[in-house]
Amino acid sequence: MSKYFNDAIIGNSKILASLTNKGELMRLYYPSIDYFQNIDKNQIGIVKDNRILWLHDANQKSQYYEGNIVYTELFTDEYEILQRDYVLPNKNILVRTFQFNKQLNLFVYSKLNSDVNKKVSSMVVDNTLIQYCQEMYMATLSSLPIAKYQINNSKYALENGNLYSEDYIGMSEDSAILYSNTDQITLYIALENNLNGMLKTIEWCKKQQENILYERTKKYWNDYLKKFENNIVFQNINRIKEKEIMTRSILMYALVTNKDTGAVLASPDVDETFDKCGRYGYCWPRDALFINTSLNILGLSKITDKFYHVWARKAQLKSGLFEQRYYSSGELAPSWGIQIDETAAMLIGIYQNKKYKSLETVIVPAITGLLNFIDGDYLSRECFDIWEERKGKHLYSTASIYEGLQLGKKMLEAIDKEKYKSTILEIEKTLLHVKDAIFRNFIEAGSLKRSTDNNQTDISLLSLAVPFHILDADDVIIKNTVQKIENDLSLPNGGYARYQWDNYIGGNAWIISSLWLALYYIKVENYERARELFDWVTNHADNLGFLAEQIDSKGDNVAWIKQLSWSHAMYIIVKSKLK
Repeated sequence: MSKYFNDAIIGNSKILASLTNKGELMRLYYPSIDYFQNIDKNQIGIVKDNRILWLHDANQKSQYYEGNIVYTELFTDEYEILQRDYVLPNKNILVRTFQFNKQLNLFVYSKLNSDVNKKVSSMVVDNTLIQYCQEMYMATLSSLPIAKYQINNSKYALENGNLYSEDYIGMSEDSAILYSNTDQITLYIALENNLNGMLKTIEWCKKQQENILYERTKKYWNDYLKKFENNIVFQNINRIKEKEIMTRSILMYALVTNKDTGAVLASPDVDETFDKCGRYGYCWPRDALFINTSLNILGLSKITDKFYHVWARKAQLKSGLFEQRYYSSGELAPSWGIQIDETAAMLIGIYQNKKYKSLETVIVPAITGLLNFIDGDYLSRECFDIWEERKGKHLYSTASIYEGLQLGKKMLEAIDKEKYKSTILEIEKTLLHVKDAIFRNFIEAGSLKRSTDNNQTDISLLSLAVPFHILDADDVIIKNTVQKIENDLSLPNGGYARYQWDNYIGGNAWIISSLWLALYYIKVENYERARELFDWVTNHADNLGFLAEQIDSKGDNVAWIKQLSWSHAMYIIVKSKLK
């Protein structure tokens, strides 16, 4: 099973679960959407003739959503399977129903992540498999009786499905249970942080009728979507696929947002072993600038309010700066150095959110942090670039400082102009020097270059005009830069690279590149060209309506990371501005 893609996701903001395109449960986060990832393997199989036919080896007929309820249809030469997965909105329970075209024996194999700090044990109690470690309990049960089970060395039963029903030495991270002679079954996977709570939840599950739970969950998501029916993003919808992407964006945000802090994950996580990337299940202030802009467009300002009033207060360093990335709780995540645009993004976002008078204690240190990050040449001090690959003095970094200080000044004037008089004057003088330094250091042959030591064409060069306000969009320097982007970054599949000779995951078209360029064309009122770029992105959403990070440069397949919040955010922003 690939650990590099999540095909479908379900959850309730405390649980976040991901499924493959064949319905296999691949990840299960609890008690937070980014911590812990409890599942190593969770596989369902049909036992026949002393062997197991795993559902992940079946053929997929289709997979589709109903709200945040996922259906997966599978088939083999002998069996037809309809699977339905969802998480209850107000209880930490994942519900899985399976319908088969004939009676069979069903094998359930569950292996949890286990290590010296999170050692998993297992037991079967009252017709329920309970797997647990300190402060985390997971129960698997059904209204049907367990025919056989094994809580230790169950991996030896995987070839033939032969379980011994012996309860010996429960110190095992993998267990298996068997249900016999059924053509329909509902499995409840319940999660709790203590045994007493789990036992109560198990009793609750046993009293439920799945069809009622399903109807309530369907109604919950239908009612949730009704709040957005008159939103600007649903006006002038050109194609059904557009509406599907907008709907999926709204429903996705509900799953990847930490309701306690307002933080949105960059994406449900992948690649836990760091084989191909540094992982994605974190919150970046940079991404948050675009994500929160889209949330405000959707009318979800209560989430962005919480992000700046709760998450930002917790995440900010004493220096006023923000680190590269964090957990959704606001605690520091694994990072590899300061990117000053992360701090600037926080100031820009607070200004856009219009609640800055109550955030004085966040704004003032952030301004100080930006001022202290300017070197003697009035450029950003050396740091990592927007793409987190190169250390140097970058245009985007310096431009973000300029924008952050420019808006920071406006906020100080609104908070208390007299109190911050000296800081406002310092900002005004600094802005003049920084703008002059940008012109001196980042223009070559009439167009922009991305770093003092690097002139590769980069989509982020557009930042001076959009989303920042340093140059007018019709300035000749911006026009020349756009022409270079069109010439140097366009790819055979119609998309655009991040920058020249990008080789991350092979070098592909990035969804945000096309949408960033669309924002520029909107700003110069070339709506026809913007619409072409927007339509290209629409055509490259996956079958469930998710937008990826990258599309294969020579084709139309997703190349890396589905459910990228930044891609969805840019799609919403562009749609809100299109005419």
